[in-house]
Amino acid sequence: MTSSQPQQPAQARTGRDRVAALAGMASVAVFAAGQYVAPALVWPEEQVGGVQRSFYALYEGRLLAEAILSGVAAGLFLLFLGGLWSLPERDGGRARPARVAVAPGSVTAGLVLLQAAVLAALVSLRGSELDVQAQGSAWAARALFYLQEAVGQVALFPFAVFLAAAAVSAGGALPRWLALAGTALAVVVGGLAAGSLAGLDIGPAGQLVFLVVSAFVAVLAAGVGWPLATSAGWKEEAVR
Repeated sequence: MTSSQPQQPAQARTGRDRVAALAGMASVAVFAAGQYVAPALVWPEEQVGGVQRSFYALYEGRLLAEAILSGVAAGLFLLFLGGLWSLPERDGGRARPARVAVAPGSVTAGLVLLQAAVLAALVSLRGSELDVQAQGSAWAARALFYLQEAVGQVALFPFAVFLAAAAVSAGGALPRWLALAGTALAVVVGGLAAGSLAGLDIGPAGQLVFLVVSAFVAVLAAGVGWPLATSAGWKEEAVR
């Protein structure tokens, strides 16, 4: 009876870790679904008939679904970050450097929420309000369009910091080679972010990096709940 008592806190910690891990993996899946549920936005100048008439009216439902999925993904990602933040409490109270990744990750999630809100507002402005002939409110649609694009580009910078911090500080949850890969991905994401702000076309490369980074974040999240065989030391001291 007494031998089972010390195991209960460890079991509870493991359960919370796995909830956070599942939230992290789910956030990747939901965000990826949101990115592919609707076509990429096009510049207003490339549309025939105005911002709303030629594009946003046709894909209104799918664009709203993208905004909703992005918001849900951000919420799940915050839950995952909560799991990273509580890791020190499950390791004898020692400060774990995994907390370093929580701040940039939270900023990234907040920017994703803002981008989703801007997209929803842009899509909701419909009808004659966005007709290219209605000059009274066309500026609002164009402002939201450029704001949505800018927020997405800016979000890449704190996300790159999150990748680097997570890869370096979560060395106990990842094999060394995978941690090094995460650091390299952080550099690539930061470079793509700078390139996008400079006006470079990163379309094909961006899609490839998105898929690779998504896989890395999913593995990182899984490592929180189910430490890989080469990194079981992350949990050993917490269980003792």
